[in-house]
Amino acid sequence: MDAPSPIDESIVERWVRVAHSARLSGHLLQGFSDPSSLSNFSSVNAFYPWEKASDWHRSYLAAAIEHLILWADLVAPLKFHPEQVVHHTLRPAYTLSRAAIEAACQAIWLTSGTTARECARRHLSLIRWDYSEYRKSQSSPEGKVSASSMDARLLERTSQHFEESSLRPPSHLSTIRAAAECVDISADDLERIWRAASGAAHGKIWPSLTLQTVIPIHEYEPGQWRTLKLPDLEFMTEALEAAERVLTVGVFQHGAFCGADMEIAWAAGRQWLASVVPFKEDADPEVIERLRRKES
Repeated sequence: MDAPSPIDESIVERWVRVAHSARLSGHLLQGFSDPSSLSNFSSVNAFYPWEKASDWHRSYLAAAIEHLILWADLVAPLKFHPEQVVHHTLRPAYTLSRAAIEAACQAIWLTSGTTARECARRHLSLIRWDYSEYRKSQSSPEGKVSASSMDARLLERTSQHFEESSLRPPSHLSTIRAAAECVDISADDLERIWRAASGAAHGKIWPSLTLQTVIPIHEYEPGQWRTLKLPDLEFMTEALEAAERVLTVGVFQHGAFCGADMEIAWAAGRQWLASVVPFKEDADPEVIERLRRKES
């Protein structure tokens, strides 16, 4: 087997930032309490208390965190083995990024409504999307009827506030494009990143050609080549950073909608992160101590 090629330090630093940011988001989300009585989520939950928007919002973000924490444990583990070598191939980073983007963008879309009623409408649309996918997953007629009954019960409970036509389920594309404005990424760019990540995750051929450097090795038949393919690390990093960005924004929205003091939560989270991440052997001890006491 060929010796692994080292990854440029500037790329590694960006990957480590994504990894530690995911850990920080996970810590923050875990620390947020239930919504306060005067919070935005309290107002949104009042429209449909049977399945609270705050709970579903947290679930979307928890899914995104789990995906990126897996990446974090691969590229920036909290404890290193001295002989550890990681081989990075095309699809894992894109697959995890894609899943994190899809999950977190649902949360961002939910809490980006301009009123509690609009946020509730989006929440209900997401529930109906969930019910629809659940029904499709059922193999028995009884299972499909049960899922349809859940949807019918939701429509009955919300009929005084919402017409059925206003609660049509969204799609990943619509939530991603809508969420882009909140994360300072153009809708076209976020869609491009998501489509590339999805194509890589699904084994499509075009990402394996456009997201990698293809080096011809041997023409074993006329026009047919054995090749060496090396992932384009800039594109890979772009997808990871987009996933980290939507997750961070989603977590901040969750905390704010719960009524948390985000300035205090952020400072405490940074202090926690500095206490658990390993530092390089030549790191300045004074800087480490300052980071562990408070945000630098």
